[in-house]
Amino acid sequence: MAETVDPVHDEYILELPGQKTIDVSPKRRPELEPRSWPAGTRIVSADSHLIEQDYWYEGFPEHKKGQAPRMLFKDGYFDLTIGERHMTAPKLAEHLYVSMEGTPGLNDIPARLADLDAEGVEKELIFPQRLFGLFMFGEMQNREEVFGLYNQAIARRCAEAPGRLYSVMVPNYWDMPAAADSVSECRQLGARGLMVPLKPGKDKDGNHINYNDPNMDPLFDAIASSGIPLIFHIGEAVRTSAHGAAGIGLLVQMQGFRLQWSQLTFGGVFDRFPSLKAVFVEGGLSWVASMLHDADMAATHFRTSINPKLKHAPSWYWRNHCYATFMTDPVGLSLLDRIGPETCLWSSDYPHQESTFGYSRSSIQAVFDATTVENAQLIVGKTALRLFDMV
Repeated sequence: MAETVDPVHDEYILELPGQKTIDVSPKRRPELEPRSWPAGTRIVSADSHLIEQDYWYEGFPEHKKGQAPRMLFKDGYFDLTIGERHMTAPKLAEHLYVSMEGTPGLNDIPARLADLDAEGVEKELIFPQRLFGLFMFGEMQNREEVFGLYNQAIARRCAEAPGRLYSVMVPNYWDMPAAADSVSECRQLGARGLMVPLKPGKDKDGNHINYNDPNMDPLFDAIASSGIPLIFHIGEAVRTSAHGAAGIGLLVQMQGFRLQWSQLTFGGVFDRFPSLKAVFVEGGLSWVASMLHDADMAATHFRTSINPKLKHAPSWYWRNHCYATFMTDPVGLSLLDRIGPETCLWSSDYPHQESTFGYSRSSIQAVFDATTVENAQLIVGKTALRLFDMV
């Protein structure tokens, strides 16, 4: 007998009806159908991307220019190289261009603003596109020049759209005596977020960096004192080959930030720096609820083993120090009572394939449908405006 498939269970599990028909290519168009939001609503994307230009070569010391990253557009794609090494394999880079990086607004500010206006997005927090690939090389040479020049460049690019685009920068996370000056420089450049790698590699002396190590306190002290949030973003060590790589890579990266959050929490970082705020970007919301359950279980059932002793329940630190961004997450939105609506930040992730570009208004409507108007307005913009000081 031929096997039958229940059609009810052979549908994509998505938040928005018809979402699977969204065009995932540079030809994607904004969602133009207007929506009437409740009075006082402001729409802010807490995670969007702008591709790097050739930011490094001119600023590198003359004797190091051969070691500078180069971002050039050639042969129909963006090619980021260091010396002879392609940071993204050419075949993958070509695919990225035809699938997403060819979106005009990823590089061109006026085109970007036209898309934002069409979808009703007032402001964006700007993350890099390819810089994550450089994070993978924890012992990489010239981190000071690579990230310092990026910070200066992204400040200039965001200044092309004042009041609309706000920059995320990379502070010195590998040399603690230099951390405070680095954070201060980022602040002077206008940084609204300070991003460090998920896998930070080694410090300047060749020691492995662990965020729960008190030796990292100069960095956290400087960030907390600056008032700028600490940020972790998915995107390192992306799988690019073998069967199922795209799906496997996405699922692994979007499983949450348990390691980084637990390092800050159980390592006592939040206790030592009570004004520190941490944002976990592009991993969604749903991972938070199960993590907080497990963290509180660990703190009670293993209380004789927990060291350092915590001043509060682990879940308290989430509600008082932490935030997570999402694009669409029906499971996460159903768990707002556990996660805390005040910790949730909507984002468009413009213009990635998984972004809401093309149905942003529908994804925002899903937030209003899931909770109260007051909570929804926090989630879709008001919390981001305050947290990232988006004046």
